[in-house]
Amino acid sequence: MTPQDYHPQSPLTRALNRLDRASWSLGGAFLWLSNLCLLIMLALTAATIVLRPMGLAAYWMWPWTMVFFIWLSFFGFFALYARLKDVRVDFIAGLFGPMGMAVTRLVSDLATLSVTGVLLWQLPRVIATSRGVYDGAILPAGLELPRLALSVPLFVSAALILLTALLDLAKMAAGMPENVTDHHPEI
Repeated sequence: MTPQDYHPQSPLTRALNRLDRASWSLGGAFLWLSNLCLLIMLALTAATIVLRPMGLAAYWMWPWTMVFFIWLSFFGFFALYARLKDVRVDFIAGLFGPMGMAVTRLVSDLATLSVTGVLLWQLPRVIATSRGVYDGAILPAGLELPRLALSVPLFVSAALILLTALLDLAKMAAGMPENVTDHHPEI
């Protein structure tokens, strides 16, 4: 079941469903950002391979490939979580029936809150220690990319994942189903 498949009844569940749909859509946008980063990485790598034998490869291509790899990973962090592509072990919980599914849902959300909470707790330290530039990642104005820019997608994704986990806990408390795409209760 995706957020689009659920038809809520009360004002609370309608509001939670709207937030859930927004999270789902934002996950799609982050998926596009991840794919764009991958496309740019592939283009830069292909250009390096083609241009190097001609002596035309620019030294900035490798650092930018690394920047886009980092961004791909961090944008993908939220995209995978919001679009339900994370690793799940539902077949074990399914053996214990609806109670097993509810327990694993709760444990999963609490673990997610813990991990993203620790990441966000480290934000001030990362800001304080992210001095200087990422060598070779030259911007159009001739300056180099600030090192802090590497971490921004991680913390945005972590904050969005934290909010999505809180939303799922609120949905659970309101009696709404979790977002799953392949549960088959009859199995």
